[in-house]
Amino acid sequence: MATMPKSSGTSDTLRGGAGYALSGDSGRALVNATETWFAAATEWQREMMSFVSMRLEKDAETAREMMGCRNVADVTAIQSRWMEETLRDYNSEMGKLMTICTKSVDGGGRTRG
Repeated sequence: MATMPKSSGTSDTLRGGAGYALSGDSGRALVNATETWFAAATEWQREMMSFVSMRLEKDAETAREMMGCRNVADVTAIQSRWMEETLRDYNSEMGKLMTICTKSVDGGGRTRG
């Protein structure tokens, strides 16, 4: 599975170029806001990619189970279980994504290192 680096050159570029374009507190505030936004967007994207990968694996497994069924009752039971699990997974994912958004709005989205 491909992984994304935890940091990018974007923050360095913003820090390095900010002195030329903007100076003072307003410039630093803009740089901080941009860094926070990029960090949150990157974390959001990483989380979504992980979620989609996990759901595709589960969906494929469910399809394999259904293809192996010999009667409609078994298919219905598997489909019912899949639907419950899918709703639970999506609900959990929405909570994770909302946490990422809340953290970035509260100023906790920046990572230093």
